[in-house]
Amino acid sequence: MSMEKTEKIWNRRFILLFITNLLVLAAFYASIPIIPVYCQEIGITGSKVGIVLTAMSIATVLFRPVAGYLLDNFNRYRVYLLFLALFCLSFPAFIAFPVFSLLIGIRSYMGVVYSVCGSATMTLAGDVLPVAKITEGISRFAFTVSIGMTLGPYVGLQVQSNMSSKASFLTVFGITVAALICVSCCRIRYPKVERKKFSVKESIYGPALPFMFNMMFLMIPYGAVISYSSILAQEKNITSFLPYFYICLVVGMLASKPSTQKAIDAGTHRLLVYSSLVVLIVTMLSFLFWKQGRIC
Repeated sequence: MSMEKTEKIWNRRFILLFITNLLVLAAFYASIPIIPVYCQEIGITGSKVGIVLTAMSIATVLFRPVAGYLLDNFNRYRVYLLFLALFCLSFPAFIAFPVFSLLIGIRSYMGVVYSVCGSATMTLAGDVLPVAKITEGISRFAFTVSIGMTLGPYVGLQVQSNMSSKASFLTVFGITVAALICVSCCRIRYPKVERKKFSVKESIYGPALPFMFNMMFLMIPYGAVISYSSILAQEKNITSFLPYFYICLVVGMLASKPSTQKAIDAGTHRLLVYSSLVVLIVTMLSFLFWKQGRIC
């Protein structure tokens, strides 16, 4: 096979993985503002909504070592196909089982399958890229995370504003099916690997733990804002302005991406992190001053 033809295959597979990950993330984050409203519609209110939402995070963290083991010791492309198919089924399950205890189970199930899907995509992208283009390619692939995290809630909100919650879940289900079809066209081949015994100790990389906890504390306020923004907007009578919140979120993340990457490459990441933390704290504190339809 010629070098030119080989490079075209890599490019096609990378693009398909890029689109797949974008669709999966968009579907996942689109469901986040839908779930609290859906819970209220079926009579689940107060702290119970938080329990339903938190169940997935706990399951994701607990299953992550197993996810890494599966991806390292089995054909990771087939593992991803299987768990992405299982991930698709979680959205119609919300409609089929509208009971508090069962919704906790569904969210935990989502956490398990998403821990594999979330770990696999970046690894697959690195596998299909030529060695010389891995750094550049992964940097571009990371855009799917930023776009999915910000565009997903906006899509979910728009869908729910014009449809019932059940129709919204079916729409998100359709997005995940499109992602499954897309990644099925990649057809990535892997040689057989020598399987090792599972060990919790070996699956946890000690030096990465401080960064893990740092990221966890950063994602807590982000997850809270995304999850409860639709409910807050209803309480403050500003629902009509909520789409602009997500639009600004998308624009802000996309606009900051090139500049932050340059700062990291220049070695000024410490200043970048500290300044970003200050902006985040000020932003979160600003929610305390929201009044009915305005800031006071």
